[in-house]
Amino acid sequence: MLYYNISRYQITMRQNMKFKLLMKLFFVVILLQKFAYAADDEHDHSAHSEEKFYGHVGVRVHADHINDANEGDEEVNELYTHSHIEMGSRIAEGFNIDTNLKIEGEPAGHSHGGVSRLHDGDSRIFEDHPLLVESLTLTYSQEDFSIYAGKFNPKVGLNYHNFAGLYSYSMIEEYKIAERIGLGANYSFNFNDFGTHKLDVSTFFADTTVLSQAILDSRTKVRKEDGGLANTEGLDSYAISFGGKDFYSLDNNLAERLSYRVGYALQKKGVTNDNDETRYSASLSYKEKFTSKVSKTLIFEYMDINHYNGEAGHDRSYFTSSLDLKLYPYNFTTTYTFIDNDAPEEEAEGADGKVLQISVGYSISESLNVSFGFKRADEELEVTERFGLGLKYNFEI
Repeated sequence: MLYYNISRYQITMRQNMKFKLLMKLFFVVILLQKFAYAADDEHDHSAHSEEKFYGHVGVRVHADHINDANEGDEEVNELYTHSHIEMGSRIAEGFNIDTNLKIEGEPAGHSHGGVSRLHDGDSRIFEDHPLLVESLTLTYSQEDFSIYAGKFNPKVGLNYHNFAGLYSYSMIEEYKIAERIGLGANYSFNFNDFGTHKLDVSTFFADTTVLSQAILDSRTKVRKEDGGLANTEGLDSYAISFGGKDFYSLDNNLAERLSYRVGYALQKKGVTNDNDETRYSASLSYKEKFTSKVSKTLIFEYMDINHYNGEAGHDRSYFTSSLDLKLYPYNFTTTYTFIDNDAPEEEAEGADGKVLQISVGYSISESLNVSFGFKRADEELEVTERFGLGLKYNFEI
């Protein structure tokens, strides 16, 4: 009995220490706001390349209740944050250093950030929140061209910032390629009425440096013998994408509202994988502004992955559609993702999935938004439903 009480006390103390550290981090964010101004969800640090110091802070806090799950001990309350601080500095003419620090908390059942999140029947209050360096790059840029080296997320499909809504970002985070070490370059083309376009190319391998570790929650340094996609310590994996926007037509307003991206990536197999993984994506966005405060945005993205996660008998594709209606200060968002699995030897992994999210939000200010949302996920023969409140706070430093 004494051993049980001591163990419970130690667990409680560790949880309190994590909570206090998270609160300190949020306090730092509040202090940063003194030097900040409001920001949109989409941000491009190349626009600040001439500034001595610049940054972006995005804070998401979720308070969820799982009201329906296959297992009774999974019907719990959860409080978590998915937040980041991006910072950069111009160190010389044309040279910039940029970094993205992320607190990657997620609901139980997900494993973003290399941390496994499991249900144990108890409510989860800021549990399993690794603080990690998601990117750290040195960039040299000219007017239309830039090259970079370091740790980054290779660009294939759209960024999760493009998807509005309380839960929409989570599906994009699930299949993105993240935390790679390597080299990259991009070049912009301006075809006047035919739009502006950008080509992104990168070659990389999985991060096995000290930056692969995390604090707040244990995530040890990744090693080559751990395996995993692109874990080769050689620049033999690569990604290519091409995107465009800003079309113009005197006769067709539709063209002016469109943007697109297509991409392809190859990730070489590690020592624990059966095959290399290849993927390609096609994305289309349509945004119409009726007034400065009224708009609608439609997004469609298809991501096809062969040998998903390096598995010989598993192919997977994601088709995501999203609708965002804004009538400032209100907004309504819904996102639906269909997951097509081809894994005949595994019943659960071979089952197709469907994820629906609906949310309604209210903007207290240009930088602060609160939302109420619903998410239903049918994945690997398990159905989970949750309701939640969310707070999103964005600003530029």
